[in-house]
Amino acid sequence: MNHARDDRLLQELARALDEADPVPTDVLDAAKASFTWRTIDAELAALEFDSAVDAVAGVRGAGAQRQLRFRRGDVEVELIVEEAAPTRIAGQISPEQHALVELSAGGTMTTVETDAYGSFEITDVPAGPISLRCVFDDGSAMTTEWTLL
Repeated sequence: MNHARDDRLLQELARALDEADPVPTDVLDAAKASFTWRTIDAELAALEFDSAVDAVAGVRGAGAQRQLRFRRGDVEVELIVEEAAPTRIAGQISPEQHALVELSAGGTMTTVETDAYGSFEITDVPAGPISLRCVFDDGSAMTTEWTLL
């Protein structure tokens, strides 16, 4: 068996197929995008507390604040959502660390940077489902579950 000859033959065959019937760009893009899902379980931060559901509280009036807490391992993201229009989110990452925070909401993405203490603020958040993705300085990331505001 001549493996070098087989490898050369496979390369020539692949080149011929690429020329005759190339893979469409959108198919390649979709394949690359789907590859990022391989670590989603490790990155997903579960909703651990929602004051709209978990708190034993009185009637919430206009301008009420809602508290949300997401956790993945030892990393926690706490949010205070001021529900008066326009909606504002103040957040804190614990343990304190720097991160880029990407908010997906209403078909748009807003990116903010935390301060040295892990705090951030996002204003003019549209009502509807939101998700946060925190990208840390070490390259790791976590994404919150989608939550309805």
